[in-house]
Amino acid sequence: MPASPSSWLTPLASRIAALSEAAWGRAGIVRMVGASPALADAQTRLDRFARVDRPVLITGESGVGKELFARAAYLLSPRNGRAFVGVNCAQFVDENLLISELFGHKKGAFTGATTDRKGLFEEADGGVLFLDEVGELTPRAQAALLRAIGVGEIVRLGESTARRVDVRVVAATNRDLRAMVADGAFREDLYYRLAPLRLHVPPLRERGDDWQRIAEAYLAGLCRQAGEDRRLGASAVRALAGYSWPGNVREVRGLLDTAFCLCLGDTLEAADVEPELRAEAGELDETTLSLAAGGSGDPYAQMSRGQGSFWSVVRDPYLDRELNRDEVRQIVERGLAEAGGSYKRALRAFGLPEAEYLKFMDFLRHHRLKPERYRRNAA
Repeated sequence: MPASPSSWLTPLASRIAALSEAAWGRAGIVRMVGASPALADAQTRLDRFARVDRPVLITGESGVGKELFARAAYLLSPRNGRAFVGVNCAQFVDENLLISELFGHKKGAFTGATTDRKGLFEEADGGVLFLDEVGELTPRAQAALLRAIGVGEIVRLGESTARRVDVRVVAATNRDLRAMVADGAFREDLYYRLAPLRLHVPPLRERGDDWQRIAEAYLAGLCRQAGEDRRLGASAVRALAGYSWPGNVREVRGLLDTAFCLCLGDTLEAADVEPELRAEAGELDETTLSLAAGGSGDPYAQMSRGQGSFWSVVRDPYLDRELNRDEVRQIVERGLAEAGGSYKRALRAFGLPEAEYLKFMDFLRHHRLKPERYRRNAA
């Protein structure tokens, strides 16, 4: 079992950490902790792909560290030393704002566009642009991205003149883009432009003892920040060893944040981590049961009782990643089932006035949240 800092990083990961510190300082160090065969295979592909000046598509579950791989691809590439710019494509509800962010806009192109503005493609000219959650792009944004990658040209919103850009695109998604292509939700030509090089980051449950390496490395960082000396005890290791880590690396860190704050001694034992494991399992079970049966933590039940609207109870937690896409679809499907399949009649159950029907439908379409059985319904 891993116990020493020397086992936390592979030689390639150590090199990446040194490059990142030189580029961004200690606060920006990229630490790809782990030594499992699954991670080593992904790092080998990363090292080879980084040298080829072509787009890369990074896939993997939420929380596995796709952005770390994107940053590492930049650091290992000939473009290191130029711009690295990143954006989460899922954060924009308004399509114009998304397109403006990526490609820029002309003054007056839309309400609030008070000055001419460069987009991220121009900011990243000569370097690397990281597009996280690329599967959330709208059809219009997909078409513009296709042109930018295919011919190296962008057009600012509100303009007609093309501008040349030299940008390497690294994209990431936790969605199955090939399935989305088959469903007509993602452009096939864009998929092949984005994915000449495909890199999958394995989930933590497939990485053997890497969870412990990550935990020990993260705990060491917490100790440095707090000026304290704590370690992961044997009973805690046994308690955590069989856990599947559905939230991946992000979940390891969250659990340790809480356990570190509540631990009263210098060793984190099973008693410090087991309540957090039970809480995680309870939250997962509660979500599943609540969505199916309308328990007290059920967002749909909250809206039905008048304790908030769709925007505050569903949309905001979804955008904050507290609810996932399948959970939101289940909520919407329950409202539609009770409304006989009518989106307009379902507005009441979601605490929304009829005046917000188009806004509601735009949100569902933009984030592809319409349940499969009601996807063709229009009203």
